[in-house]
Amino acid sequence: MNRPGSADLQRALQLTIEMLDAAAGNNWDRVSQLDAERHRQLQRRRPGPLTGDDRQVIATLLTHNQTLKAHADVARAALKQKLEQHQHNHRALRSYISSSV
Repeated sequence: MNRPGSADLQRALQLTIEMLDAAAGNNWDRVSQLDAERHRQLQRRRPGPLTGDDRQVIATLLTHNQTLKAHADVARAALKQKLEQHQHNHRALRSYISSSV
């Protein structure tokens, strides 16, 4: 029997997989949109006992979330490096301008 909660968990898993694809493509706006949809999907699940399949889906969701977090950490580090480089370039340009005046 396919309970509504199980369908909600399956949909949340599908959304998580789409989030992984978006993260791999560095499309963080899409990841955010999918995450909001996934959150709504998980909120629909009614409290009650979990089946073995439900537990497996939840375990997979947790694993995929760790992968998403790793993608986000890499993207955050790259963005931080770009920002630091931009700030360095800005300081160098300001020094060049002030020394040429």
